[in-house]
Amino acid sequence: MKIAFVTSGLEPERDGVGDYTSLLAAECARRGHAVTRLALSDGHAQEVMEEPGLLRLPRTLDWAERQKLARRWLEAFSPDWVSLQFVAFGFDPRGLVGRLAGYLLAVLAGWPVHIFLHELWLGEEEGAGWKHRAWGWLQRRGVLAVLRGLDVRMIHTSNPAYVALLAWQGVTARRLPLFGSLPLPIVERPAANDAVVFALFGTLHPVWPARPFFEYLREWPRPVAIHHAGQIGAGDGLWRDLEAAWGHEFQFRRLGRLAPQAVADFFAGADFGVATTPWALIGKSASVAAMLDCGLPVVVNRDDIHYPGLDEDSADSPLLIKMSDDLPGQLRAARRQPPELRKGAVVDQFLADWEAAR
Repeated sequence: MKIAFVTSGLEPERDGVGDYTSLLAAECARRGHAVTRLALSDGHAQEVMEEPGLLRLPRTLDWAERQKLARRWLEAFSPDWVSLQFVAFGFDPRGLVGRLAGYLLAVLAGWPVHIFLHELWLGEEEGAGWKHRAWGWLQRRGVLAVLRGLDVRMIHTSNPAYVALLAWQGVTARRLPLFGSLPLPIVERPAANDAVVFALFGTLHPVWPARPFFEYLREWPRPVAIHHAGQIGAGDGLWRDLEAAWGHEFQFRRLGRLAPQAVADFFAGADFGVATTPWALIGKSASVAAMLDCGLPVVVNRDDIHYPGLDEDSADSPLLIKMSDDLPGQLRAARRQPPELRKGAVVDQFLADWEAAR
């Protein structure tokens, strides 16, 4: 088959959805499918970037010009279908994409479309304030306009909560788990560390709650180290606050940006991962997917997002630890698993679901 993978940005190691898209395309190509990649709103591209199998259109380019170039690129490739890896924030900083439906229709008309919704909208959770509900209403209108404006044959998303939210809008979606974007570790796990190492990776959400997680860690009989790798994003201030408040009890260390292999090896040397995504949405975390591929038990201590009537049990992996009052006991019972890339199994489902929907 000939598959065109379309997303907002494709800057390597700077765009999580872009990295996922590139790995997905590469795995399909390895299986004998012809693929091309197209970025429609690349914030890291300063000019049109074109090479065999890849076209990146800068976000600063006028949409009419982007439409023309993208359409010409796809017509030259002549795909059997298009896989749109979609996140609204990749096209608009507020996730408001009402006008995007028309632009996408101009680019993708004539081809059957698969869409993976990496994010949905705000404001559906219990206790959401009126501003979030209003903002979410506008976001939802935009996402639904995109879905209804294209010849969408299959919709995937990463977690059961999103499947349910879409069903409330009359949209049928299937869950497709994320796979990690890292290689397998190449270093051996140390026989023993002086400290128990908790690893964080990527964006640290500013609302991530350290308590009571850190308070439970006081009960650990060994020294505790909190290490972070990657771009910390908007959580820089929170990290500094945590160091100031807890630095006398725990060792804090920031490693900064690392090459993918170095991140995988970082996970190999850690004892536990720590997720900053809420339990109900844990399936959408690329950082957690990478930790699971590396066999690392992952503590999920955020449980502040709930949707009325939704089953929030995660079926992702037995490595996920939903924090309870007996966190020390949970950690003692947790066991690493051998590292294993889940990409192959996910791509199997991706291709099988499309074949069934054609």
